[in-house]
Amino acid sequence: MKQLLLLMLVFSYFCCNAQSKSNERSVLLLSKNGALRTVDLELKPSKPIKIKTTDGKKLTLVDYSILGDSVIASSMDTVALKNIASIKGKVKGNTLRKVGGGLVAGTGYYFVTVGYVVGILTFHPIALAIMVPSAGVAYAGHYLSGARRFDTTEKWALSINKVE
Repeated sequence: MKQLLLLMLVFSYFCCNAQSKSNERSVLLLSKNGALRTVDLELKPSKPIKIKTTDGKKLTLVDYSILGDSVIASSMDTVALKNIASIKGKVKGNTLRKVGGGLVAGTGYYFVTVGYVVGILTFHPIALAIMVPSAGVAYAGHYLSGARRFDTTEKWALSINKVE
């Protein structure tokens, strides 16, 4: 009896695990149009994506699956690849971009801190004025290391790649 229960538990684990990883067999692949070098970026399958369609509708898909070779389906809506105007999401393999964004953000934070400390200690308005562009640099660094937006109407081509 215990062996049968263990066998049922293992079977249910594998069934649930297979259902939760259904969209890992296919991935969304972005390739740059008109580039001299081939630039292929792969969207992370377990991260949320934001889609803007050609008719202006904005969708945020968290749990989505890829049906066939031209449709993205979620619990609320189904979107064909040809109807996507832009897509925003985290991509795999952009460590250099993340490191650069972290360095830029760190530089911005450093100068914000220096401007604040010097401005408070000396009551000098120029030291406090350093904080404004430094905050912009810190924001730009965070923007560099975060999710990216891809315009699929002109610059990028969106396709589905089957992973075997």
